Amino acid sequence: MIGKKSAPAAEPFRVPALAEVDETYAALLEKQTELTAKQSDLERERRAVEKAIAADTSRETRPEIAALLGDAPGTKSLSRRRLAEIRHEIADIEQALNVLRQRLADARGRASASVVAASRTEYGRLVGAMVEAMQALSEARDEYESLIDDFNAHDVAWTSLTPLQPTFCGDRNDGHLQRWLRAAREAGYGA
Repeated sequence: MIGKKSAPAAEPFRVPALAEVDETYAALLEKQTELTAKQSDLERERRAVEKAIAADTSRETRPEIAALLGDAPGTKSLSRRRLAEIRHEIADIEQALNVLRQRLADARGRASASVVAASRTEYGRLVGAMVEAMQALSEARDEYESLIDDFNAHDVAWTSLTPLQPTFCGDRNDGHLQRWLRAAREAGYGA
């Protein structure tokens, strides 16, 4: 048909990220990213200060002694003081990140519940489609097995048809299909 437009394809379902459905979880992730970046910056600075200390050949005088003498504090002493501050900050950040990991684990449960609620309809649709397909497969398999039983009952040499036993389905009376379908029904999916 000329001029007739087809209906646009429906957007595929997308599971929302935990941070999209839970502001607390999103804030915790943001804080974790911020602290991890700060930790990286401090680690870079630590390495630079350690290199500067190793390269500094000046005589070391503690800042307190230099002040008593009226001298400017030595760069090596100032670098050591900064190195101690950096190490202390890094240790604090590591502890904060440990606390954040626990808070994220706690928040994950609440956020997951929200994602599950948002996904429940789609999940049910997909399980229902599988129930329908497996039920159809189970019925087709039963018909196939009945035909094979009839061939065998009448002593028909039927193997020229190429036997294609659906062994992946399990036993015909209580196989994989029946167990899966039973579990789906018990969970409230399908008929």
